[in-house]
Amino acid sequence: MNPSTQYSTLAVAAPRRFDYWKEVVCRHCLAADSKPLSQSSFDGALAINTVGNLDICSLSSPLHYWERSERHLRSGPAEDLWLGFARNGHGQLEQGARKTNLAAGNLFLYDANQAFRFSFGGTENHLVRIPRALLTERLPRIADYTAMVLDDRRPGVIPLREMLRQAASAQASLQDTGISNRYSEALLDLLVISLELQDLKTTHQELDLYGRIMQYIQRHLTEPDLSIELIAQAHNVSTRTVTRAFARYQKTPVAEIWKERLNASREAIERGQVRSVSQAALDFGFSDFSHFSHAFRKAFGVAPNTLLQRN
Repeated sequence: MNPSTQYSTLAVAAPRRFDYWKEVVCRHCLAADSKPLSQSSFDGALAINTVGNLDICSLSSPLHYWERSERHLRSGPAEDLWLGFARNGHGQLEQGARKTNLAAGNLFLYDANQAFRFSFGGTENHLVRIPRALLTERLPRIADYTAMVLDDRRPGVIPLREMLRQAASAQASLQDTGISNRYSEALLDLLVISLELQDLKTTHQELDLYGRIMQYIQRHLTEPDLSIELIAQAHNVSTRTVTRAFARYQKTPVAEIWKERLNASREAIERGQVRSVSQAALDFGFSDFSHFSHAFRKAFGVAPNTLLQRN
């Protein structure tokens, strides 16, 4: 295992931090366009470790956006596949005809050889570069597995997550080249098993419904009466079907509505789109200001009025 290569935006002046971040991430990961999703100072850290045939990029940063287009595919072709682990992160990934929302603990796959849109943020997240042949020789239809969260109710996913966590954090234990190679081979074996045991038909059906519901929720966040019953009615399914689509992510519709409202209110504050805490609450379906402030602090570790003053 090679020594870790590390970068931090704290090494450069604040106005240049995001440009610096974009430069080092594009150099070590993939060429893509990028932009921050908040007006606050961008503090990011990136560490790159090699384990056998795999490169593990560990990132901590605010939520920001990447887009790899056909232009990037022509000018900077890349054949690798990438395994993502949103250890303490969140975001959204869109590739091909699929779009998936990412939350803490999720594992997901995307293809450097195809265009994608990707927003990602949080702490101690990991992106693993996998040489294409190591997966496609064993899973020729790898495109069936991209842009979806691996269902951790299926065998293999939970131990795979733990192997990734240890590979990123237990660097000293993997210094020996032989051990490092064997560890990466075991990790790949577990990834292939995890992918083979995914129920793709059900997964894609639920992903499609889940994705459409999440888009519906995001479009109707300003409506205080948004509920699981209205969601089910809008999609011509039962409330039980809606609940089941969320259950594969160990989530509930009510909790996701609440979380999306909080995230939207935070983004509005960070972008300077609201002038007061009450406006941030009312604009996104909250009527109880005290309850909103308490939930906001619990979710983000900072009071909304404090964040408002910073921005």
